[in-house]
Amino acid sequence: MITLNYIMDPLREVGSMVLGVTPTVFWVLVVLVVGTLLARTLGAVVADVIKRIQIDKISNTIGLAGALDAGGIKRPISELIGTVISWVLTVTTFVVALKLVGIAVLGEATSSVMAYLPGLLSGIVALTVAIIIAHIIAAFIKVVAVNTDMPKPELMATFTKWAIVLTGFVAFMEKVGLGFLLTGTPFTLIIAALALALGLSFGLGGREHASRYLDKILK
Repeated sequence: MITLNYIMDPLREVGSMVLGVTPTVFWVLVVLVVGTLLARTLGAVVADVIKRIQIDKISNTIGLAGALDAGGIKRPISELIGTVISWVLTVTTFVVALKLVGIAVLGEATSSVMAYLPGLLSGIVALTVAIIIAHIIAAFIKVVAVNTDMPKPELMATFTKWAIVLTGFVAFMEKVGLGFLLTGTPFTLIIAALALALGLSFGLGGREHASRYLDKILK
């Protein structure tokens, strides 16, 4: 009887441990499977949406794709952003799974990084949307300027495009917590110089345009 107790007691302890761990293991597996599938799905969906709104084409136009290619990144922007989102969600899934079993990954450092990611992603979205809108509005302004015989249509379209892109860049910097870099005197002076240059350019071009228009009326 004593020998039987020596055998059964450890088995009972092992059984209790297994039963105690089983729910945790089950939920860890659920989190890993669902999280990984969700990460891949969302990454693919985002890449497809970005591709459909022709971000790849725009990146080629503005030279971004060429810059990435020169740096050894051969993948299109849409696929790159989709992959980044997929990996971010996958890492988040593993962190959550490890926390379920009582393992904290790098403690506060990981928490800080995870808290920073939403701002980074929203900043990327803001900059991407700004680039798209910039190209659409610039093209519209160029068409209107050419059809109404306004001076320097190319300059007007280019300035409008980069003004909107700059606005998107400022929004991106704010989202990632670096907005303070754009609030100093140097940045203000750059914006003022650009505005002055644009005003002088349009003023001189407008004067020539007005002169030609008056000549037509007087004749």
